[in-house]
Amino acid sequence: MTSDVFPGPVGAPPGAASAILSFGPLTAAPGPVRFVEGFESFADLVEREGAVPTELAEDFPALWRFIAEHPIIADSAALAESAARFLGNAIALAHPAATWRATPDLEVGTNTRSIPVAGLLQGILAHPERLDDFREMLASWEQDDLDDQEMQALTRDLPEPALIVPPVDYRRPTLPRREYADDEGRIIRYGSRWAGGAPPEDAYSRESHPERFEPLRLVVDALVDHLRSGYETEVREEGGPEGARRIVLEPPTGAPIALTVTGPCVEVEAGALFRAIIPSCTCDACDETAESAADELERTLLAVAAGGLRERFPVGRRAWQLTQLVSLGGEGRSSSSGPAPELPEEVREQKAAVLRDLDDGWWPAWPLRAAPSA
Repeated sequence: MTSDVFPGPVGAPPGAASAILSFGPLTAAPGPVRFVEGFESFADLVEREGAVPTELAEDFPALWRFIAEHPIIADSAALAESAARFLGNAIALAHPAATWRATPDLEVGTNTRSIPVAGLLQGILAHPERLDDFREMLASWEQDDLDDQEMQALTRDLPEPALIVPPVDYRRPTLPRREYADDEGRIIRYGSRWAGGAPPEDAYSRESHPERFEPLRLVVDALVDHLRSGYETEVREEGGPEGARRIVLEPPTGAPIALTVTGPCVEVEAGALFRAIIPSCTCDACDETAESAADELERTLLAVAAGGLRERFPVGRRAWQLTQLVSLGGEGRSSSSGPAPELPEEVREQKAAVLRDLDDGWWPAWPLRAAPSA
């Protein structure tokens, strides 16, 4: 089906035909949908108001202003749905790589970002002044896609590093089990309090019982003892910011590690630029536990010492940082990319020089400590 408004075939949105049974020969799965049908009611409104649908489709700021000036759109669910589809088609026209998907709401986007069109429509009606912010996002989208493609190429089909671990396995210390109650005296089941559903909105700004992460200090001590006994590394304690505890592990070869224990969190610095805060968020919505935070802390430190850390910097047109971590025990490989931390230019060049000397960015494993002679 063709359209007089958008330059290309118009099809059903993703998922619309999922309940249709077919008894004919199997055919190939449909390809990505760039433009969806169902925008005609909104196009009729545009014409009644003296505007031209094709011109609004090609002029996103004008389309934004038209929607903002017609709050009547929200009075009809059918008209709002039609306007949202027109809006998504206009985004696909502005960014030719964008396609429609259902997740479960209708969205239009690429690998780097996906925009729920119904939510965007509501946002335009509620906050028409945010047009410039959205235009900036559209202007940077293509470069974000190029960066994503470049990062994927750097992480695709890489051989797994040969991880080197001590002969004695790490064992987590027994963590104390404590119960915490809410304001009404009910026991909070951290880790499963939302039962697979969405947390309430106010949970994102609420932080109850951060003291539940205090057992992480036991995990820090156990990990430091394990790494010191299994690998050759110097371990020293330093004064951290505002009196926080800071532990530095410096092997003769391999990525150094620094741990700063402050409040409920542990900040991990490793290699040249790797940074992580564990747990990354202590709000009620995230529902972290001391055990889940310990999992991440152990996974990170044991992987770094074993030779599972890869860092590349600067990468691509934006001189981004690429980090990969290969975990022990088959958990797999995690990757992240983005702007490097703000550092003086001299320090940034020193970090880049260190990473250039590595084998494709892989830090070697720490040398194992020799077994004591009998």
